[in-house]
Amino acid sequence: MTTRFPSLTRRDLIRAASVSAAGLAIPAAVTAAPGSRRTITSRNQGVTGEITVSYPDEAGYKPPFVDAAAKAVQDANPGATVNVDLQKTGDDDYYTKLLLALDSGDAPDVFHFGGAQIGELADAGYIQPLDDYVGKWEDWQYYPDSVRSGVTYQGHIYGIPYGLDTRFLYYRKDRLAEAGLAPDWQPANVQGILDAAKAVQTSGKAIPYALYAGQAGSSGTSDHAFVPLVWAYGGDVIDADGKWIGNSAAIVKALTYYQTAFQTDKLVPDNILTDPKPWTEMREKLGKGELALLFEGGWVYGGWASTDAAGTSANVGYLLHPTETGGPSFTIGGPGTVWYISASSKNQDLAWEFIKAFNNKDTVAQLNIQDPHPVARTDSAQVPEFQANKFLVDSTESLKSARFVPPDPNYSKYITAVQTATGNVATGDASPEDAAKRLADDIARSIGDDKVVTQ
Repeated sequence: MTTRFPSLTRRDLIRAASVSAAGLAIPAAVTAAPGSRRTITSRNQGVTGEITVSYPDEAGYKPPFVDAAAKAVQDANPGATVNVDLQKTGDDDYYTKLLLALDSGDAPDVFHFGGAQIGELADAGYIQPLDDYVGKWEDWQYYPDSVRSGVTYQGHIYGIPYGLDTRFLYYRKDRLAEAGLAPDWQPANVQGILDAAKAVQTSGKAIPYALYAGQAGSSGTSDHAFVPLVWAYGGDVIDADGKWIGNSAAIVKALTYYQTAFQTDKLVPDNILTDPKPWTEMREKLGKGELALLFEGGWVYGGWASTDAAGTSANVGYLLHPTETGGPSFTIGGPGTVWYISASSKNQDLAWEFIKAFNNKDTVAQLNIQDPHPVARTDSAQVPEFQANKFLVDSTESLKSARFVPPDPNYSKYITAVQTATGNVATGDASPEDAAKRLADDIARSIGDDKVVTQ
């Protein structure tokens, strides 16, 4: 449910529109042909007319829920038509096409994508604030402040989530036991991760550790590696004034951690830096017991459990991320995938009816049972089937210890700079200190000197 997204700006969209022959053309399913724009009644005439709901789904578990919501809206509103546009494509390709459609002003009325994009979508004027709608929605009471804050940008609500993102430090109990560590292993501090990986390396039973770095890690280089490490060392990536932190003692410590993992102790396989999607292989290897340690999304546990429920329960442990001093441990949270209303939609009331229909108590619970995530609605977490799943309960509980990266539209640029810094340290091309200095310079060039500070 989380999204690894490309770094695209509005200027990039205009540039990308000229290369549609290279595969960035907008499919007819996403946009209406010129002259055939749907006729919609005005807002004060009620929920009639026609909308298009668009979303990507390769996993195949969302369509029944989307179709059911569309049918529920049409049954309740005989004058309404909800067209469902299911895109069988990856998130990155979908987002590129969606941005082009949004830039052209002929986008779907409702679309489904990662909440991390709220800032850039809002700044571009592509999405509609939902404050008026949620203010009148009785079910909004079931969304706690932590969830609301995850979809708030510059004081406005822009998306409705159903499953939140959390991350865990996963470890194989069997591989750690072979290395002489307790099956209920708990690192004393962040250094304890590297110590455990060295023990596994000595045992020779599995790949010790997977740490994302460089461009190959996509946004995982930031969300699942660098940012948690900066936090672990007591630093931050953005200050109270909303300025990005380009260099700090914590950033140097995080990059030194990379140097130890990749160069000094060689605990991490080199192909993490070169494979197109290293997370696919690393997740699979941990599930099979071929990898011992991995900090990854909470959602990956469901894939392991669906393949081997008993083996996963017995051998895969999960913890919050430790800090330099041992506590308090934390996780990195996120709003997950959310539903947006296009600012260009001519029937936003009907679009909102679909979002309400989809995000009901039972659907939210069932979606997150099938694809394990903490639920956005507190009442969904009380559904007996949800309560019966220990991992789901633990995931929801982890949000009490979650920290969120603000939905700043410049985050994608920050990620690019982080990829360069971590990649240079991981390959031995730069020292942690030099990489930190370049990180600050790269961020300042891409975002602006006035939006970057050094601590």
